[in-house]
Amino acid sequence: MENTVDALKIAFGVLIFAIALTLTFSVIGQARVTSEAIFKLKDKTQYYEYATEKSYNAEERIVSFEILLPTIHRYAKEQYAVTIFDEKGKAIVRYDLFTEGFMGNWNDILKRKDKLNDEDAKKTYNEVSARLKEVQDLVNYELGTNENIMNQLDKDLYKGKSDKATNINIVSPWIGDPEKDTVERIKADMNLDGSYTKNGITYYGKNLYQYKNRNFKEKFIEISTSGQTVTDGEDSIETIKGNKKLEIIYILQ
Repeated sequence: MENTVDALKIAFGVLIFAIALTLTFSVIGQARVTSEAIFKLKDKTQYYEYATEKSYNAEERIVSFEILLPTIHRYAKEQYAVTIFDEKGKAIVRYDLFTEGFMGNWNDILKRKDKLNDEDAKKTYNEVSARLKEVQDLVNYELGTNENIMNQLDKDLYKGKSDKATNINIVSPWIGDPEKDTVERIKADMNLDGSYTKNGITYYGKNLYQYKNRNFKEKFIEISTSGQTVTDGEDSIETIKGNKKLEIIYILQ
């Protein structure tokens, strides 16, 4: 009889211990989940709200040059666009497979649109213009400026120099293998004397490294697109998913 009572006491003690151990792990788990939720709520980078057209209520944060770099390096693979602006609303450089795909013959597109009344050229121009207008409008709204990035397409953003004897300044096409060509272009942009040559055209970098100690305001917007797959010859250069395009904007502070 005494052995039975002792056995029941031991069993009861083990049961109480198991319940206490279970409650301990449960409390610890709940505490961890709660703490992670609090930290995420305090971190703006966890949640971004895209701006609707003309509202410009996108979430923003101030980031360093080191934070900006990885975003640039992923633009071709993830098919979003990145544009960096100075304090006056003028674009310093743009990374975007869509517009890069037209830069090799942009002057020809303008000529066909204006002089030859070419419908395809008009369609291409209007698609590029519509995208870049929303990007520039946001920046102008932020800074109170009146710049137009379209005025820079054949002058500054993709400038290269011909290797031919004429040495005529032209616009460089930077479409190709995201694993190689776009990475080389970025490397050139980071180097004071950097350059990258493709198809006989040399791209001279933007010397972004001069901003290594500066901060940037980061803005995210999502704009409507045609939803078409754009091609350059036989190669597809961009597939628009869901008729939306993510634009990441950095404004120099």
